[in-house]
Amino acid sequence: MSFYIIKKDDVMIEYPNILKNPFDPIYKLEDYEIYSLKECEELISIEKYSYALFALWSAITINLQRRIEYFGIPIFLNIIEKKEQFNEDGNTLKDRWLNINEFKIIEYSRKLNLINHVTQNLLATLFWMKSNTDEQENKQITKEEVIALVYLIEKNLFLKEFKEDRRGKDPHIKNTKIKFRRKDDMKTDSNEIPNTYHDLMLRSGKIFENNNKPNNPNNNLLDKYC
Repeated sequence: MSFYIIKKDDVMIEYPNILKNPFDPIYKLEDYEIYSLKECEELISIEKYSYALFALWSAITINLQRRIEYFGIPIFLNIIEKKEQFNEDGNTLKDRWLNINEFKIIEYSRKLNLINHVTQNLLATLFWMKSNTDEQENKQITKEEVIALVYLIEKNLFLKEFKEDRRGKDPHIKNTKIKFRRKDDMKTDSNEIPNTYHDLMLRSGKIFENNNKPNNPNNNLLDKYC
């Protein structure tokens, strides 16, 4: 695993390669995961550490959803409490997972043995850190804490191979049941992707507060992905 180093105030900080080069094919990331990680890097560079956690969480959520679908949607539906929450006929990743609580995705991934208990605990830690609404505590989050989390999650999640589903589907291929109604449906909604950290900041206050509740079925802060 490679790193790049930033020197600030005579302190050398090692950045995980995934922040500098999320395009590396070793990670098998899709566009919005790459965007979110680049956003995370930008937010760290301007010392918006609590918002960087949101960007990191967005990339993780999408990655876990893709891993579950790749492993096998029928298998996933056997473990989910309410099968109707998963929109199997949705045209996009967002559509299919819209009604499923993000925190539960960690649990489902563990039940399917797509992540181990160490990764489960790491992701749960990140979830509760980014869900903290205490402004004073959020101000105390340091660059070193965020970088450490990224490094650990890179090692324990992003660098892990996608486990094959029973159909042997490529992780970059969308659900085989998708039927595009028009040409525009085949395009990514890149125009809707937030452009800067200001988009994250605009989602603060009540919007952050509502979305941070682990039992909120619409717990999707960054919900522009497809």
